[in-house]
This record gives sequence, C-alpha cells and structure tokens, in this order.
Amino acid sequence: MKKNSLRIAGSLLVAASLGIGNLSSCHAESPIGWFGFRGDGTSVAETGPDRIAIGEGGNRVWKVPMPGRSVAGPIVIDDLIITTSSEGPSEENLFITGVDLNSGATRWQQEFRATGRPFFHPTGAGAAPSPVSDGRHVVALFSSNDLVCLSTDGSLQWVRGLGRDYEKAGNDLGMASSPVIAGDVVVVQIENQGDSFAAGIDLETGENRWRIDRPAMANWSSPAVVRSGDGQYDVVLQSRTDVLAVDAATGQTRWSLDEGRGSIPSPTVSGPYLLLPGDDLLVMKTGVTGETPVEFWRDVKLSPKNASVAADREHLFVLKGSVLLKADLASGDTLWKERLSGLGATWATPVVAGDTIFVFDQNGNGLAIRDGDEKAEMVSQIELEEGVLGTPAVAGGRLIVRSKTMLHCFQ
Repeated sequence: MKKNSLRIAGSLLVAASLGIGNLSSCHAESPIGWFGFRGDGTSVAETGPDRIAIGEGGNRVWKVPMPGRSVAGPIVIDDLIITTSSEGPSEENLFITGVDLNSGATRWQQEFRATGRPFFHPTGAGAAPSPVSDGRHVVALFSSNDLVCLSTDGSLQWVRGLGRDYEKAGNDLGMASSPVIAGDVVVVQIENQGDSFAAGIDLETGENRWRIDRPAMANWSSPAVVRSGDGQYDVVLQSRTDVLAVDAATGQTRWSLDEGRGSIPSPTVSGPYLLLPGDDLLVMKTGVTGETPVEFWRDVKLSPKNASVAADREHLFVLKGSVLLKADLASGDTLWKERLSGLGATWATPVVAGDTIFVFDQNGNGLAIRDGDEKAEMVSQIELEEGVLGTPAVAGGRLIVRSKTMLHCFQ
C-alpha cells in the first residue's frame, strides 16, 4: 500500500515531476465503472445485485473500515473503488483511498491537511462532495474547498487550496457540491454567502481556465454535464435564483433561465431531457446548441426533497421523504407510488440497477425494491451499523455503499 502524507504549503502545487502530461494508469483505455456523483449523473446502471442482505446467507461480500468519516459517495474505475474521508478534531485531516473492488483491500492512500475552513453540520463530514474521474484522473473536493487531482494509481498530480485563493468561500453547514469533469476541464460550483463562484479548472495543470461569479447564498447542488450538438460540453448550474448553462471550456454563457430551483438536489441529464428539481420538478428538452431548452412539463408531486432524481431514458424515480415514485419521463405520468415503511431521513439519491432500486437513509436502513410496470415490491431490508448519506455506486455487478466510517460491497 502506498501512503503519502502531505501538508499543502501553497494555493497551487503542480507535481510536474510526476509527469502530469503522461499519466500512467493500470486500467484499460476505455475503463468501465461509476465515475462520479450518481455515476454518469443519472444514478442508473444496467446490472447489479437483486437484493441486499447481511449475515448468514447474505450477499455482503466484504466490509472494511476507512480512516475517517464521510458523507460522500464512492466511485469505481474498473476494479478500483475511490472513497474520501476526513478525521481529526475539526476533520482537518483529509484522505483519498483506493480500494480493490474484489477484495476490499486498500491499494493506496493519500493524506492531506485542509487549508480552508473545515466547517460542516454535525450530520455531515469534511468529506462531503463525491469524487469524480475520467478514467485516468481522480479529482476530489472537500468541504474545506481543497481540490486534489491524482492519477488512478494514487500518484499526486496537483492540489488547489481554493479556500486560500478565495478566503471568504465557505459556509458553516459545510460545502457539499461535487465536481464534474467535462472534457479536459474540472468544474466546481463553490456557491456560498461569501465569495461565491463557479470555476473551470484545467485537468492537467490545476490552473483556472475561467471563473464566474455566482449568487451569494448557500448552495449544495452539483453541476450537471450536457454534451452539446457541436461536440462541446455544457455545464448546468442551478441555484435558488437561476439556472445557468456555460461552455465548459470557456465559461461563456450558453443559456440562462431566470427561475430559482433547489439548492440541495442536483440537475439530472437523461438523453435530451434536463430535469431541474425545485418546488416542482421542471423537465426541459434540449434542442439547438446555445438556445434555452424548451419546457416540456412540470409537476409539484414529483419534486424531490433532498435526494436528486434518478432517470433512465424512459422513466424517472423520485424519493420524497419515505415515498418513492416512478414516472414516465416523456409525459410525467406517475406509474406507481410506494411508501417505504421504517425509512428515516434520506439524503442519498436512489440507485437503479436493472429492475432493482436501492434506497438508504441516514440511520443506516437499506432497502431493495423491485421495479414493476405498475407497482413496486419490497425485496429485502437491512440495517447497517451506521448511517448512509452518500449515494452508493453500482459497477461490475456490485453495489458499493459508503457509510460514515465503513465501506461495504454487495454482490
């Protein structure tokens, strides 16, 4: 196991000696996996376990402790799981850990010291945003606004102390917006009551490509990536005051919507549909590049509370407290509605794997629900040792769940 303990000495450390332009990777050129918050942004995988069970006869194949706490979701690159953690009196010690998907063994671990404000709500953690990967790079953002880029073998590429560059960035409940990768740019949404902005950061160098001001209010929603018709990437940013789509390479505005949406759930992109949660669920249909998408339908009954919307090409799944709904994506018609008995407060987005939906709450209750055409069927229910706030990952036919201090694998 490789381990590196690094105290960040400046706002930008570029590890040129590690060969940023020639990243080595132990994975194939076209890796498979679950590459960021909600996988590809939809929380949907083609295959996965058909149940969850622990104990004798269960399908939890391993459980391993992590070096600290986390409310971030894990990601998977081929047979490598990436998870983040934080620990210490103020959770100022930050960890990025590479774990073997098959065995649960730690392959490598990097440790850092927070340079920004390590504030967060008691139910949260300094490791709150989910990491993201393009299959070659791994980028992790922490609540302290420290941004780290590694190669998939755990080698350090660069570190940005965004909390040092922009000292007023942060809020007392903690930052939780997850980064996205669009082409060769990492986009971060650092919206807060102080220095509020979004930035496109060069994936190879860690330097700003662009930076734009954003509304000065707390926002935990994560960006969403749209591949535009001209082959470029647009990034959608939503807040309580507006929705803005920018060119990922330049930060130039593609289109904007003068309507506030939710500050906790994130946008979902599924095919030509853009799902924007708020007081209602607004579904828009994309068209000509650079033009504002057309409103397709909206429905207050389908607005989520904390979790984002999961959607495949034909259906969407919404978690409203302890109620799970399935609706037709093209029409908004509700297909079934199921009350989930015994479910507590939920933050993790439901994960859909084939015809099974997995839901976890902050107390550690986990449910597997069979998706029928006209109704849902409860398959199994478990109680983990601690709560789950990060969205699970599905890859290689396995379900990877990060609870506060543990990593679990179901097959």
